[in-house]
Amino acid sequence: MSSCFTISLSLLFFFINFVGTESAPTFLRHYCPNATLFTPNSIYQSNLNILLSSLSSAATDSADGFANAVVGQNPPDQVYGLFLCRGDVDSATCSNCVATGKQDILQRCPNRRVSVIWYDECMLRYSDGSIHSVMEQMPSITMYHTRKITNPTQFMQVLRETVDDITARASVGKSGKKLAVAEASFTSLQKLYTLAQCTPDLTVLECNTCLRATIAGLPRGKQGGRLFTPSCSMRFELYPFYNASAMAVLVPPPSFLRSPPAPVTRRKGTCLFLIFVLC
Repeated sequence: MSSCFTISLSLLFFFINFVGTESAPTFLRHYCPNATLFTPNSIYQSNLNILLSSLSSAATDSADGFANAVVGQNPPDQVYGLFLCRGDVDSATCSNCVATGKQDILQRCPNRRVSVIWYDECMLRYSDGSIHSVMEQMPSITMYHTRKITNPTQFMQVLRETVDDITARASVGKSGKKLAVAEASFTSLQKLYTLAQCTPDLTVLECNTCLRATIAGLPRGKQGGRLFTPSCSMRFELYPFYNASAMAVLVPPPSFLRSPPAPVTRRKGTCLFLIFVLC
């Protein structure tokens, strides 16, 4: 009786932990230079706490998955911040990601005046200088699949054509988002899935410039990869990594990229990513 109770209790704890882990945002990377420090219990720290709480609250009802704010009257105590959620995630996922980032960024970047944290679902950043409507390409983070592509020449041709298309469409932006996705046939049995996104406060030219730079930095000859900066991001995979139904409503793909559905197999546990920070 006692052993059965112990087993059941263990399974219950396992289930709770599993559900909690599954719903948590996927942390990717953070960046916070040591050269930018604030004094604990200072006015800047107080303003930072207010800013992060404001952004977290804004995420609960943000239709665009984006918001920016500034707290404080005069430098050097002013704090600027913003968040951007991936275009296909729902409002609950966006809110949960920003709320997690609000706590996480202070733990990973203690006493830093400038910090940025990336998750698969969102990005959160703050600075002691204005960052709204400012295109920034550094730091940039590159992640890639360790498996190589079997036909790199053909693959790179399809990839170039596809990322050129989503760069142009994301730069223009519609429905309050600078976002575009596309899927293209690589082989008769494989499709290439791509996504590009900029913060919506950028101009068409700024978004285009930022995404063009990410194209140049994408890994070559790999089955998947991504590059993200404080202002934009791009990703490609041989499996659907975004919510296609949500994207179809937001940004319908151009007709020339549409093709009959083809079977795509995603093998769990086979993807390894390497991360580099370029400063």
